[in-house]
Amino acid sequence: MFPIPAAAEPLVQAIRGAFTQPTYQRFIALMSGLIVTMGRRTVSRALRLAFPLLEGHFSDWHRLYSQAHFSMWQLGLALAQQVVSLLPADAPIILVADDTVDEKQGDHVWCKGAHRDATRSTRSSGKVAIRFGHKWLVMGVLVRLPGTSRPWVLPILSGLCASEKAASKARPRYRHKTPSQLSLQLLIRLMRWFPKRKFILLADARAASHALAAFASAHRDRVTLISRMRADANLYDPPKNPKQRSRGGTCAKKGRKQSAPRDRLGQLPRHLKEVNWYGSSRRRVAYVSDSGLWYGKHDPRHRVVPIRWVCVLGNKRQHRDDAYFYSTDPQMEASRIIELYAMRWNIEVTFQEARACMGLETTRHWCHQSVLRVVPILLGLFSAVGLMWQRLCQSDPQVRSGAIQFSCTPCYHKQPGGITFADALAAVRRELWQTTLLGHRDLHQCLIHLPHPLQELIFQQLCAAA
Repeated sequence: MFPIPAAAEPLVQAIRGAFTQPTYQRFIALMSGLIVTMGRRTVSRALRLAFPLLEGHFSDWHRLYSQAHFSMWQLGLALAQQVVSLLPADAPIILVADDTVDEKQGDHVWCKGAHRDATRSTRSSGKVAIRFGHKWLVMGVLVRLPGTSRPWVLPILSGLCASEKAASKARPRYRHKTPSQLSLQLLIRLMRWFPKRKFILLADARAASHALAAFASAHRDRVTLISRMRADANLYDPPKNPKQRSRGGTCAKKGRKQSAPRDRLGQLPRHLKEVNWYGSSRRRVAYVSDSGLWYGKHDPRHRVVPIRWVCVLGNKRQHRDDAYFYSTDPQMEASRIIELYAMRWNIEVTFQEARACMGLETTRHWCHQSVLRVVPILLGLFSAVGLMWQRLCQSDPQVRSGAIQFSCTPCYHKQPGGITFADALAAVRRELWQTTLLGHRDLHQCLIHLPHPLQELIFQQLCAAA
């Protein structure tokens, strides 16, 4: 039996039903190795650290991704239930959806395509960065963890956005889906898993579309969508007589066409207000706002969506352009829309920390089943570390202060509320080393006879996040 830290028991017990007993033991051991190792997150590197505790032939472990029988949906459900349990029961679940590119090399990688990398592309110079690999649509939950100065986005579900060319050539064939289609699919899945909860979805223009806005408007009692909007959006006034039928026998859906939002900036009243901004900062912004009916020209059903749109006015001196946002809740305050969309920035931090600390883009998988499993599992480990950090702080309040002292140096002092993912990962690694990897009877004897300062120095090197 592979030993499990007490902080990980709730999550481990929740996912137990998704595996057979042998696969379950291998999965837990492999995930523990992926958390404590540094550098590339290959299977060989993960197993090297837990080698004295492993049983069976090495090939059984290497086939865990590609041939083991388990459902990723069951793992996603267990992880989502654990993450949502951190939120108050009466509070809406704030979801963040965005896409990221997992770069891959090799001629035989399944469904590999060329994708635009938004993080490396620049709008000012017009440079478009293209990366070969897989594009993933990731949906996470915005939560606040102990000792952190900003909310974290813990990923719970993800889907592969294969290009049309790569999907048509893939063997086995794969259905091409855009990021907005995957956002809708994952949102419907979460609504079925949590039928009594309300959701606020924050997404950029790639992960949201008119169809997603129409769905949120049709289920306005449970879902609110906040996203970016074009400056020339197709907006209309409400119909004067909505019950009056036309010659075709249908009721009027929209009234008079409005001017484009960019043409109405000088006509609407301007407001000044200090709001929560990117990077957990406060900024005084100028904005204008209005409501209207958003009509989808290319929507086969020709639906109209009532929205509240906001334009945060730019500043030429600071080289900032006008930014347009909208919400499918017309009654939401404009300042609330701005603050909520600014919180979407936290998922970009999640992607960066997953690359720096969890080894995203360092694996060597290439076959069909492995491609669909490895990246969601690594992103799920990011959420697992956040859950373990939450429970470590609940069981021992001194863990938070110990994590701050662990990351401090003679020339760098961290504030009490400045816990980062690297600090939480170091605390989780220390727990795994003490209770699991070095908790073995034969291995524990090598440390108990060492002086305490030397033991702390060894743990500091073992648990470094990067």
